Amino acid sequence: MSDYNRAAKIYWSVMVAGGAMTAAWGLYQCLSFTPLEWTEFLALLSLVIITSSYPIRIPSTAASVSAGDTFIFLSVLFLGVPAGIVLGVVDSFVSSHRTTKRVTSWLGSPAMMALTVFIAGSAFYYVLQFYAHITTAPLRTSPARLDYLIVPLLVMTLLQYFLNGLSVATMLALKSRRSIWKFWHDGYLWTSWTFFASGLAAALIFGALTRFGFLYVILSAPVLAASYATYKVYFERVNEKTREATEMSRLHLATVEALATAIDAKDQTTHCHVRRVQIYAAGMGKLFNLSDKEIEALKAGALLHDIGKLAVPDHILNKPGRLSAAEFEKMKIHTTVGAEILKRVDFPYPVVPIVRHHHEQWDGKGYPDGLRGEQIPITARILAVVDCFDSVREDRPYRRGMTKEEASALLLRGAGNHFDPKVVDLFLKNLTRFDEEIKTQGLDSHGLTDEECEPRALAASDFRDKEHEVILAYDQIKNAHREVYSLYEIARTFGSSLDIEDTLSILVNKVGHVVPFDTCAVYLYDELKGYAVAAHVAGKNADSLRERCIAPGEGVTGFSLANLRPINHIDPSLDFIGVDVPPANRYRSMASFPLVKDGRLLGALSVYSIDLQDYTDDHMRLLDTVTRLASDALANAVQHAEAESHALTDPLTELPNARSMYIRFEQEVSRARRTGKPFQVIMLDLDDFKQVNDTYGHKTGDQMLREVARLLQGQLREYDFLARYAGDEFVAIVQEINQEQVEELRGRIEHTVTHFALHVRAGHYARVGISVGAATFGTNGETLDQLLIAADEAMYSVKSTHKEQQRHPLKLEIVEEPSEIPTDKLASTAIN
Repeated sequence: MSDYNRAAKIYWSVMVAGGAMTAAWGLYQCLSFTPLEWTEFLALLSLVIITSSYPIRIPSTAASVSAGDTFIFLSVLFLGVPAGIVLGVVDSFVSSHRTTKRVTSWLGSPAMMALTVFIAGSAFYYVLQFYAHITTAPLRTSPARLDYLIVPLLVMTLLQYFLNGLSVATMLALKSRRSIWKFWHDGYLWTSWTFFASGLAAALIFGALTRFGFLYVILSAPVLAASYATYKVYFERVNEKTREATEMSRLHLATVEALATAIDAKDQTTHCHVRRVQIYAAGMGKLFNLSDKEIEALKAGALLHDIGKLAVPDHILNKPGRLSAAEFEKMKIHTTVGAEILKRVDFPYPVVPIVRHHHEQWDGKGYPDGLRGEQIPITARILAVVDCFDSVREDRPYRRGMTKEEASALLLRGAGNHFDPKVVDLFLKNLTRFDEEIKTQGLDSHGLTDEECEPRALAASDFRDKEHEVILAYDQIKNAHREVYSLYEIARTFGSSLDIEDTLSILVNKVGHVVPFDTCAVYLYDELKGYAVAAHVAGKNADSLRERCIAPGEGVTGFSLANLRPINHIDPSLDFIGVDVPPANRYRSMASFPLVKDGRLLGALSVYSIDLQDYTDDHMRLLDTVTRLASDALANAVQHAEAESHALTDPLTELPNARSMYIRFEQEVSRARRTGKPFQVIMLDLDDFKQVNDTYGHKTGDQMLREVARLLQGQLREYDFLARYAGDEFVAIVQEINQEQVEELRGRIEHTVTHFALHVRAGHYARVGISVGAATFGTNGETLDQLLIAADEAMYSVKSTHKEQQRHPLKLEIVEEPSEIPTDKLASTAIN
């Protein structure tokens, strides 16, 4: 009884209990029959079993009729109501056993028959007593004239017809939540003639038996059998035509659903969403007592309401965030386009109004026609609510799905302006019941993948035989549109950043949208060093690969770098030589693509998979497209980084320049104020540098500046800052150092620079001196200009003192064979 709701279960239980007691009473009364009555009873029972074994199925329903009603009526006349109850139970059980395999029907139908025969038979004798003043039962003990039986038989036939049909219709209506009257009217109204025919036959047989005897009745049996066979053949043909019409309708709906599936794939919508909306919409239609055609229109509308999105570009359909005014105008055409498409299809129910008006709003601010309130078709109002509710609960590429509570709150906020408040109220009141039905069909999880969702949705749609083929077709359509959208997003996103690290992160993230991988690594090639470094790695074994260096020709990635072409179908372990990879993470396949822009090698992208046997041609095609886009973006990022570096770097010494110095100073000021620890600004000025330029030329002067910059960096700590300020002046920013340490640093710098000799040519060496001055932040000033002036003053104070102490002020010397420095190392070695 899994498909029985609470009301149906209660009704079934009550009917079975009442019918069981009635049947038990009838059987108990039959035990007192005389031998003659038992003979008649068994004869009628045999006829009931024979006729009920070959029931006539009522077209378009699960019910059936048989000639057994004639013999049930006869048993009431000859043997009384108890015998009629027992024969009715037997007739109903045998018929239901032949037409269904449900135990609930085997129990429910006989029980209902017992109750209806009891009521109809009792009414027969009550009317007979009132009409013909016959007080004894059964009639075989007190025969009555045939004309006296007409009215009582008519009453019994009417009651049996109404009660039997109404009891079954009520059961089926409660199960399907449809109107009882409507269900009885559609399925059982026209069967009245079978009951009246049975009553008439019972009256004729009863009259023949009482007037002519049993022999004449036996002779008429072939005529009755021929009549029964004629009706059976007729009904079988009607059933066949009905089955053909049902099959055509199913094929029609299958075509509609196939088209809707393709549309949903374009919109990145799962087919489970469509099936849920169908259940919601059909359920709401029944609650509003809509006609069968309107309910069918709602089911088709749930499938086809977005068919017009075929005219909307994918990048608009799946755009993250709000649409621009122009994009929204383009999106709005899907309602009118969809309506125009479906006008060409001769639907037997009103689908076009649903498709055209499902975006109209209760306050008249919707589109395309600006309808308001009751002007909007009720079917369109229903679909607007249920589609919105389920759509916002679906995960999309650009947002997460809402919870059930969040979606309900959204409907409540929109009631009265966006949505019909009555529809919203009725939907939320019955939401639990709808969700139970959805759960029974396995469609309740909004997080289902396409592979999980499609079999369930299709199985619920009676497409089990073609399930696999449909899923493949659906996936191909969906993947094609997803590919277009992903590539559009990649191209759009790559242009949003000029930072190299951001570009690499975006690249790896977007690759995961188009091809599967367990590990993805992007290598950046250094032209000066001649090898590539893993600059960004995602996935398994990322820590082992990060900062890994690969030379061209080394491993699979190195082969791709060396040959500037994609590589596939090669053992990925060649890229992991010397890397400890757990056995569970052994890679089965990989693909590597060089990143090249205008002939310049930028690096390589490599993806590795544990599960894939090989990367397919489609994978390679997509990766080729992505790496081409990535190469353009990466080249722009590299050029930007180089330009930015040049803007902050002195091209001669490759030290930070004055602009960079001001930026670093502000950072140090913030740190000093935060920690309370001062820092030193040290001015360094080369002495007699002009004489080097004048004597040996500017090329030698440039070389001297580069060597001095190298020497100065060697005397500073890694976290200290050194910049070329201007000409032959350098500035250092030194953290956490006291005055004594400043003096010690000054001495080391002066000693290193003054004892350095630059080899110019054979027998000629150039030397320079250096003056050093220091200023403390907070003591000598708080701005860089103040500190530079203070440091400059301190430097010249020291320089004046040195000049008084030195006899030979010139630092430029030409020596033949300096003894303190080996000849072959003068250009690169400082004397300490």
